Amino acid sequence: MSDAGLVTQFMQAGQARASIENWATGAQVFGLLTMLHKNGWTNFLNRPRNLDELAEFSGLSPTRLADVLAVLEIHGIAERQDDHVQLSPAFMALTADNAWVNLDDVLDRAAMTTHLVAAAAQEPGTLPLTKDDALVLARAVGGQTTDVTQAVFEQVLFKQVPEIPEVIRTGRWLDIGCGVAGATLTFATMVPEMRAVAIEVVPDVAAEAQRRAEALGVADRVDIRCVDARDFDEQNAFDGAFWAQPFFAEPARAATLAMIRRALKPGGLLFVQEFEPEPTEAARPAYALRRLVFQGWEVPFGRTAEQLAAEAEQAGFGLARIGSSDFGRIVVLRREKRTLP
Repeated sequence: MSDAGLVTQFMQAGQARASIENWATGAQVFGLLTMLHKNGWTNFLNRPRNLDELAEFSGLSPTRLADVLAVLEIHGIAERQDDHVQLSPAFMALTADNAWVNLDDVLDRAAMTTHLVAAAAQEPGTLPLTKDDALVLARAVGGQTTDVTQAVFEQVLFKQVPEIPEVIRTGRWLDIGCGVAGATLTFATMVPEMRAVAIEVVPDVAAEAQRRAEALGVADRVDIRCVDARDFDEQNAFDGAFWAQPFFAEPARAATLAMIRRALKPGGLLFVQEFEPEPTEAARPAYALRRLVFQGWEVPFGRTAEQLAAEAEQAGFGLARIGSSDFGRIVVLRREKRTLP
């Protein structure tokens, strides 16, 4: 190889090293934040603390403490003003008791996904999803019912998808693949007349949804059932339904849609969310990692609203509309009154 070729090789190797160092930096910050959160730092810094208080709390030397704080400031986790340190506004919101999805659940999901990404590249066949993994995923996706969640639903979701509040105020609601039933339980706390059934196949996840329903005082109006969606047998009983389609593997989808059609009353509405729209270039690296994991579970990934509409129309639904919302595009479908052949 010529000297010019060797120099090019040297430069290319440097580019690869720089990429790895950037990836490693993110992993290192994640590890630091996970450890600090476990050791109580995020709770301690939920109000301004002077450096003496923080030194006593942490047990670190002034030099080591300064270095830790520098990392937290640079990465937007904490802010320093004069001799006081506090979490940044963004991390204050994430660690608040009323956060929709809290820091614990975000960290747990990130750790789980990191493990699954590695497994996807070395394990043939379908990726395993343990009951613990399922619960971590359900908590991170479903979130909690809080005053923040209620305000967002009232001011955003209900205005952008007005069919939802209309249905839950006047008819029965079916939540298919409910996870921890975050949305349905929030609806029930906002609409006293709401009556719903939420079905979830993983026993530990269904048990968590039940615990939350009881804690919120809505268990008499939200019936949590642990059952495979394909085996749910109520017919002509519901006015509206939401299908958590991103978590249903290909082999189960047609039968699940057939069940939903039977369960809805003629003219009843089905709501389906476009979960992973085509990303921007900046978001594409993270998108590719999520796709690796989801498709490892044999779950269709990144289906567009139009594709979801076509899938439901094949099962006998009619398309009412595809609407935009801050929660992504929502496909609104109607159970047609005709009988399938």
